[in-house]
Amino acid sequence: MITKEDLKQEIEQLDSSYLELVFNLLKQLPHHHKTKPDALSSSRAIDYTNKSDDDNELAFTDVTDAANFGKQLRTESWQRNNG
Repeated sequence: MITKEDLKQEIEQLDSSYLELVFNLLKQLPHHHKTKPDALSSSRAIDYTNKSDDDNELAFTDVTDAANFGKQLRTESWQRNNG
């Protein structure tokens, strides 16, 4: 049986004009797909609305980027659950 190393060595020795052909052939073969965990099923939704008189108002203001928004969500959730 041929190993991946043997195959890699053969590809290294190929004339570059055949690389696209070999690549297209390889793409058509079945591949093993790495399974990724489903983020929606592995975490719970965070309630990020402000529990004030106005139900449509968000609890967070002045959000300049996604990282800060995420940090604010985690902080507010932690404070609600541990405060």
